Amino acid sequence: MIKDIVKEGPITLECLIARCERGKTVKNTPYLSLALEDSSGILDAKFWNLTEEMIAQYKVGMIVEAHGDILFHRNAIQLRVRKLIPLEGKNVNAYVQNAPMSKEKMEEEIMDIVLNMRNETIQKIVLRILEQKNEEFYTYPAATKNHHNFVGGLAYHTLCMLRMAVHVTSEYTWLDSDLLYAGVLLHDIGKTVELSQPVLPEYTMEGNLLGHISIMASYVDQIAKEEGVQDEECVVLLKHMVLSHHGKMEFGSPVLPMIPEAEVLNILDNLDSRLYMMKQSLEQTKPGQFGPRVFALENRMIYRKKDEQE
Repeated sequence: MIKDIVKEGPITLECLIARCERGKTVKNTPYLSLALEDSSGILDAKFWNLTEEMIAQYKVGMIVEAHGDILFHRNAIQLRVRKLIPLEGKNVNAYVQNAPMSKEKMEEEIMDIVLNMRNETIQKIVLRILEQKNEEFYTYPAATKNHHNFVGGLAYHTLCMLRMAVHVTSEYTWLDSDLLYAGVLLHDIGKTVELSQPVLPEYTMEGNLLGHISIMASYVDQIAKEEGVQDEECVVLLKHMVLSHHGKMEFGSPVLPMIPEAEVLNILDNLDSRLYMMKQSLEQTKPGQFGPRVFALENRMIYRKKDEQE
């Protein structure tokens, strides 16, 4: 398993090709830059000195037996591939990462909060959307890369934020808890339209042209009109939560957070996603060393303390 790799040396892995990008060396020799995945993690890999015919054999979604050598390159674990053998008749779902909680447990915890909402309008909208998007919400990833990019990652990311939101509202009791919880629950559900599928997702036409933020704001508007509550202030505020949750216009939000609950939503979204990326970096870093640079974290290297066990 990928997660069990701790030292350099020869290795054989049965895995999924999750990313397959071709490139050329300075000497114009073709090579492949790969992301190999199994149910325990993802491994960066390079396959050097290939011909165009050899490159054409390998595609995203293939299950392969990878032979090569593990090395540490720029503080990151990498596989230098010697041979890739395609495997037939394998179930792709067995080679992808899943949320650390079952759908049933996540749904139970989320619904416990939704059913205790006091604002009937907000509760009605949230229940309608969760019912209509139930299958997708609990199976889609939260992103194609960077954070919570695994099956069920969207719901798990949302649940982690929801737990933090409960703590925040217990300390800051003047916040509108129903509005904050609803914003947390709905902020990323547009990704079920933006992305194509739970496993090896790509951006859809709607995802590229509209983005998940505007998709979700329109969806809230649609449900509110169907329920005859589109003119209520809380509906406008809920749409504002969705539209402003990226925090800055340069990050994709058309408006900045203008109510306290929207500010909290943006902070919790950043906190959960950034800590997830830091944890991922630490898991592939030896104690007392810096991990690889993480582009989404301002290209920083994350340090792992010496007293942490591998």
